Amino acid sequence: MNYKEIPDITLKMILDIGILRIGTRVYAYTDNKITGTLDKEGAITLDLENETKIFPFPSGAARAITKTSVNGWKFWRVLENGHYNELSYYKEKYKLNKNQT
Repeated sequence: MNYKEIPDITLKMILDIGILRIGTRVYAYTDNKITGTLDKEGAITLDLENETKIFPFPSGAARAITKTSVNGWKFWRVLENGHYNELSYYKEKYKLNKNQT
């Protein structure tokens, strides 16, 4: 079976309105030494096994780390003002922003 993820809100949408920025570092909740970077398309770029890989969705990037199904919006975090926020936090900020416009 070929699985295709169809998200309601994407990281690109969050980047496009400025909630997060291109180049933002994301941290795995399992180990802060495991990091990725958001690119202009909202994909997460990881260096895995001496190879740079690009994942269009947070869950795909998380699966590459855990080797199991995982919610990428909960797995990846952003360090902001000394506190880690899950990507899901920024998804909620996006929803609030869109509801106010």
